[in-house]
Amino acid sequence: MEKSQSQILRRNAYHYMENGYHCSEAILLALGERYLKQVNPLALRLSTPFAGGVGGTHLETCGALTGGILLIGALYGRANGQTNDDGCLALAAAFREKFQKEFGWTTCQALKDNWVGKAGQPDCKTLTERAAGLLIEILESA
Repeated sequence: MEKSQSQILRRNAYHYMENGYHCSEAILLALGERYLKQVNPLALRLSTPFAGGVGGTHLETCGALTGGILLIGALYGRANGQTNDDGCLALAAAFREKFQKEFGWTTCQALKDNWVGKAGQPDCKTLTERAAGLLIEILESA
């Protein structure tokens, strides 16, 4: 993927958040439009409760990370218990590792306490935009 296409997708994640979507939804929508061609409304609804570290509690995994993992599942997940899921799990683990390395934390509250608003990182929209870029790198290398 060309750098300009990646920038557009990342920026779309930011814009989705500006328009009221949560981090988990924004990642799924922005990148799903490219990789899935369209996002099933059910998938969007399934992503909603992951916002704000699960239910807005900020206690669990960042919604931008879980939204990306949902997209990986939509692309590479299995449809039955007999299908090998090693590739899907490896991609999810790689995204989590890249996210952890980039931001230092994976839980919403830790990110809010230590990353969001620090050293030029103004808000969750910026984090979501950057997380989208990390996910694009993972998906393009798959």
